[in-house]
Amino acid sequence: MTNYSSESPEYISNGHYKIDGVEFMSVWTFKNAHKMTMKSKNPNEGKDLAAKCDVKYKTKPDFGSFDFIYVYPISELEDYYGV
Repeated sequence: MTNYSSESPEYISNGHYKIDGVEFMSVWTFKNAHKMTMKSKNPNEGKDLAAKCDVKYKTKPDFGSFDFIYVYPISELEDYYGV
């Protein structure tokens, strides 16, 4: 699995990437973009999505205490959160 970071050409912004023409976001970035609350649930929701989603990539977050995070296709996040 390829790892991405802010140094990658696919990087758009923190937790937002365009990989092979498809936009991907982290749970945190997606929820921020849609003004969703309950950020304390992000790690559990991320684990749930990681188990369900076949296409995901590891990325290095711009800040925070995590060594890596996953980004998921925006369409998968929309389905998961009903947006």
